[in-house]
Amino acid sequence: MAKIAISNADLVWIFTEKLKSFRDGDPAIAIVPNKGGWTAIASRNDRNHHPRCAQRIEQVQRELREIYVLAKD
Repeated sequence: MAKIAISNADLVWIFTEKLKSFRDGDPAIAIVPNKGGWTAIASRNDRNHHPRCAQRIEQVQRELREIYVLAKD
């Protein structure tokens, strides 16, 4: 299955919406391109104040990496 090319801003929005469903807090997410595609990161402050934050980010990241690839600017 081909992956869908998506802008960074749209991917952040989808990521944030998926994290809201967990109700573990609302961390600010940044999508950072890398050689393998992209990585989602949250600030240290958000990770410390929301203990399950890192686990949830990893879970959503795995789901979305199967579907989306960052569009070239």
